[in-house]
Amino acid sequence: MKVIQNYFFISLMIFGFCTQQIFAQEWQTLNASTLSWRFEDMQFIDADVGWVVDGGGQILKTTDGGQTWNQQYYNSNHYFRSVEFYNEQIGFAGTLANGNPTTTLLKTIDGGETWTDISSTLPINVPGICGMHMTNEETIFITGVFYGSAYIMKSVNQGETWTYTNMGSLCNALVDIYFKDENIGFAAGQSPQGTGLKGVLIRTVDGGNTWSTLAISNGNDQRIWKIQELDKDVMYASVEAFTSTPEYFKSSDGGLTWQLNSVTSAGVSGTIQGVGFLSENVGWVGGFGEFFYETTNQGQTWEYKSTVGSSYNRFQRINDTLMYTSGVNVYKYIDPALLSIDEFDIPKPKGHSLVVKNSNVINNSATIKLNLINNTFCELSVYNNSGQRLQTLMSTMKEAGGYEINWNSSTLTSGNYYLVLYTYHGYESIKVLKK
Repeated sequence: MKVIQNYFFISLMIFGFCTQQIFAQEWQTLNASTLSWRFEDMQFIDADVGWVVDGGGQILKTTDGGQTWNQQYYNSNHYFRSVEFYNEQIGFAGTLANGNPTTTLLKTIDGGETWTDISSTLPINVPGICGMHMTNEETIFITGVFYGSAYIMKSVNQGETWTYTNMGSLCNALVDIYFKDENIGFAAGQSPQGTGLKGVLIRTVDGGNTWSTLAISNGNDQRIWKIQELDKDVMYASVEAFTSTPEYFKSSDGGLTWQLNSVTSAGVSGTIQGVGFLSENVGWVGGFGEFFYETTNQGQTWEYKSTVGSSYNRFQRINDTLMYTSGVNVYKYIDPALLSIDEFDIPKPKGHSLVVKNSNVINNSATIKLNLINNTFCELSVYNNSGQRLQTLMSTMKEAGGYEINWNSSTLTSGNYYLVLYTYHGYESIKVLKK
């Protein structure tokens, strides 16, 4: 009996210690400086060594868990969207065309000390590379792009040659790709034209030779944005949509079936892009602006956390107690006693601007002024209070600069509406009153 009592006491001590360790942790802002509005992607190969890329054309590397960063590459003509490293030496970085369609894919074999443009090895020119994943030292998959022209490419020789698959029959757009092994993989994006452009998740079991649809979101004009594998059974996928009722998918059987879940205590309109769970209990979703929620009970309830950072895109779980995410800065979930960095200023995020000329109270017409800070895909739409898209005023690539768009609103009834701008920088919206 004494042994059992001692064992029980020790178990309680261990449980209490673990609980304190979990709840002592918090998000810390690291001293990384973006030249754009956010870091679009990141890849850590262990707790200390990782890379981040941004739309300003730079690649940064850390070897000390984010305490310090070294700029390894910079070219202002490149809008980096994705980065992937298989080990400390071999890595790839993908761009959005951004007015420079001949440079979409870079490769390093020396840990990022030198980068080589290998775009010419691709079988066709693509508008960008949003997602990439290496399954072994030789094999890499790439996919894109978030606003259309869905494709998947595969190389089995580190990018020397590629096979190309047009995914238009299953997807209008693709954003992320993830493989559990060399055969079983998943890709996330948007359903084909004519199907409502819903968020879609697809799967292959033969190394990308064939694909089938697994899950589709409920709403139109959505995308499934990022995929996370927590363990061999549990996976998550975020649903990108401008809404006050954000959603995400969860699988508990290794990705065979997926259930749609709501961030129940939301109420703040915004956009989920990133999803990251440290365990089945503790996880986060985040997106454009200060849209950031935390759960500690498997998603039964969520708490709005607006003070962590902003504009989150990629989460990466390193181990049971360590998580990174990229946004306006790079953020690290860790015991604060284990992190020591110098004080620094966080620059104000750079972004596009959207205003209604003269007044947000309009009659039957209005002029919308846009200021774009870089070349970008640009979609301008009108939504009602229920989140339904009523009009699309523009959907095209635009060069940096100022624009005025005439808006004929005569077919709309009186009431409140939202002008929503969707670009490389995510969503931005303003409220207008139609008299």
